[in-house]
Amino acid sequence: MKNKYAIRKNNHWVKCLVFISFIFSVTNAYAGQTVNEILNEYYPIYNEIKQCQGIMANNGSRIDEDVYLKSGYCIKIDRQLKVKTKQGKRLYVVVIGEVSFNKEGGNDSGSHADTGLVGMFVLKPQGSGWEVEYANPVMNAGASGAGLKDWKLIRVAPDIWGFINIHSDSHYIQSFSEYILMTPDPKSKKVIYSHIAAKATTENNPIAPSGCSKDRKVEYCTLLKAKLNIDKTTLINGFYPLEITISGHKYNYNGSEKKTYNNQVYKIKYEPKKGYQKPKDYPL
Repeated sequence: MKNKYAIRKNNHWVKCLVFISFIFSVTNAYAGQTVNEILNEYYPIYNEIKQCQGIMANNGSRIDEDVYLKSGYCIKIDRQLKVKTKQGKRLYVVVIGEVSFNKEGGNDSGSHADTGLVGMFVLKPQGSGWEVEYANPVMNAGASGAGLKDWKLIRVAPDIWGFINIHSDSHYIQSFSEYILMTPDPKSKKVIYSHIAAKATTENNPIAPSGCSKDRKVEYCTLLKAKLNIDKTTLINGFYPLEITISGHKYNYNGSEKKTYNNQVYKIKYEPKKGYQKPKDYPL
């Protein structure tokens, strides 16, 4: 039979173990990561030469239909904004990346053909830090290997926000712009990337553009502009639809086709797991 001292000693250690277990469980329950700790998990490469956190990702260029080239992107936070929702406080974060290093870790400045990188995260409170609710760390947006800057936060549903920007580029005799909209998708639990053409121009001379004149070297002429608005009076699939107003014209010079648009409005609906989808008759 154990003596009283041994029993008291054992009880003491049991109480200590219970207390330690309780402290550990409480710490786990209320611990959260910082924003940088979360981002480091998604962008796990630290480049010594550039002294930046980053990732190897598709740069938008491809060898053939299914094989994309990759570049190393240094990343940084472009926007970090808090919003109040019915579920509580949320932190909306946009990360942008620029082509900076190659697969061996050396310098790489990219080319005009390379796209920039953009990522979006929605974080919810976890103790003194955050945890991920929605994430899409790698999307392509931006010309010449640089991520689009200065994203704007907009309300796309009664309790959901998204980031919007305009991506523009030019190639030879054509230039274009498109709205890029990143939104949390409750059905897929992911961030969905939508892009809607906003402007298209065919120019006659890449050196001295003269617009859409009847130069036979350009068989087809397009000069269209779009303006985006959000219709907050209607909900479709839980999201506000977009209203795109188109003006301008497009035609070919043999006269077989000519269309003019005078502030014509197109409604673009959100589809779960797919994002905002252009209607079939959308001219851009």
